[in-house]
Parts: sequence; structure tokens; C-alpha cells
Amino acid sequence: MLALRAAENVMPDPILILKAMAAAAVIAAVVVLHFGFLWRNARAARAAGPVVGVAVGFALGVWLLGMKFSWPPREDLDRLTLVLLPAAVVVELAAAFVGRWRWVAWLPRLVLTTVAARILLDHSSYLTDLAGPGTREWTAEQTIAILAGLAAALTVVWAATAWLARRSPGRAVPFSLAGACAGAGVLVMLTGYASGGQLGLPLAAALAAAAIASLAVKGPPEPGGMVGLGVVGLFSILMIGRFFGNLSTVPAVVVFAAPLLGWLPELAHRWPRVRAALGVVLVGVPVIVVLALAAQKFVKDSKSSAPGSSGPSIDDYANFK
Repeated sequence: MLALRAAENVMPDPILILKAMAAAAVIAAVVVLHFGFLWRNARAARAAGPVVGVAVGFALGVWLLGMKFSWPPREDLDRLTLVLLPAAVVVELAAAFVGRWRWVAWLPRLVLTTVAARILLDHSSYLTDLAGPGTREWTAEQTIAILAGLAAALTVVWAATAWLARRSPGRAVPFSLAGACAGAGVLVMLTGYASGGQLGLPLAAALAAAAIASLAVKGPPEPGGMVGLGVVGLFSILMIGRFFGNLSTVPAVVVFAAPLLGWLPELAHRWPRVRAALGVVLVGVPVIVVLALAAQKFVKDSKSSAPGSSGPSIDDYANFK
């Protein structure tokens, strides 16, 4: 497939998206409660329940959106939904059962961060000579540098948010990631890749519902699995928007780095509940600002594409910085 898609002209159905988000939220909550009540005193169940709940909720939401995927994977959305996110689910389920040997869970996580970008970009014009010998967009040196940079970024954000979730036990980090995933999905839709952006919304709904449902589960929260799925999902949505849609680098970086702002209250305030609330707010601020700018540009471009105007081009979307 081509590295950059043309802007999609068909606007997504908001009612259908809301139904998909509601279904994803309900099933995620039910699964978390089922795990929590069935194995009340098992730490592994408290950790695995949200992973399974988010995975099943996301799958149901995507199915309700009516999106079609092919196997073996041929396009970016196929690789995201059928390869990368299932791999993240497997990694986080394994992490739920390592017990005291928590550091062992980071071995498969590091493997996943190393190959995540490569999976999403597989068989794209960035890496493959689709139009004949020598037509790939990146040289071998550029490929190594870009993939290494993306792997490093994913590793840093994942490790930092996981550490924050353990340092400040609660649901603030999963909530922040849910908001960031929802913002990333809307941002990708506003910049011309409707089907790619829609994937972020049922994922966000499932994450938020799993976090809420975990409040009813006995024992301390185990948000590690939700953090892993949230970070990988956020990274993937923004990547496909950047490399297969019209999303520019700056807003993608801002939204992906937003969860790191949750650390600021940890360094400056004592009261846990206040820190958690401030963390969620701080993460939301840059996401909202980026969305406001993207919405403003979307409205402007929509008006220019009215009858009698020339309409926006792919380059116009790419110029949003």
C-alpha cells in the first residue's frame, strides 16, 4: 500500500461510534468485575482482568464499527488490530502472572517496543520498493535511525507511565491514557484518516470503563496491564495517522508525550488525591489544545472545499504544526 493515504471523504457515523464505545465500555467493565469477584484475593486476577476486559471491549467495539480486516495482514489497520495489539495483550497477560519477578515482564515488553513501529510500517513505501527497485522512501540508514527513535520513544513513555502508576497507586494513569487515546483518535480523524482514528475511541472507552470497574474489586489496583495496552494503542493510533494519514509530527509528538505530564504533580504536591486529579488535568491540557487547533483547521478547510472553492489538499493537512 502507499505510505500516505488520501484524505477520506466519508465522515464517520457519530451514532455508530457512540454505540461502539458504549459496547466496549460495558463489556470491559463486566469482564473486570467477573475476574475480580470470581478470584477476589488473587493479585494475578486483578491484573489480568483489565487486560482481558480492554481487549474484548476493544474487539467488540471495532466489530460494531463494521471495519473489515484481512489475514494475512496487508495494511496498517490489519497489522495494528491483528498483530500488534494482540501481541501487547499476550505480553500483559504474561506480566500479570510473574508475581514478585516484575522485572521479568519487561523483557517481552522491550521486545515489543523494538518491533512495534516495524510491524506497523511493514510493506509500506517507506520500507519496500513498491513501485520498482530503488523506490522506497527511506534509505537503510534512515530506516535504522527512525525505527530506533520510535522504539526509544515508546520504551520511555511506557516505562515512565508504568512507573508513575506504581508510584501513585490508583486509576489516574489509566484515565489519562484513555483520554489521550480518545484525543488521538479524534485528531487522526480530523486530519483526514477517519477509519484509522475511529480505532482510538473504543479503546479509550474500554480503558476508562475497566479503570472504573476496578474500583469495585477488592484489593489494591493493578493498572499495569491497562497502562501497557493504553501506551501501545496510543502509539499505534498516532503512528498510523502520521505515516499513513495526514497528521504532522508536532501534534503527534505532543499527544504521545502528554501522559508524561502526570509526573509533574508527583514532584510538587503531597496529597495523593490532589496529585491524581492534577495529573489527569495536566495530561488533558495539551491534548485539548492540539484538538482545538485541528478542529479549527478542519472547519476552515471544510469551508474552503464548499462549491466554488478549490478545496484542501493532502499538503494542507500535512502543514498543521
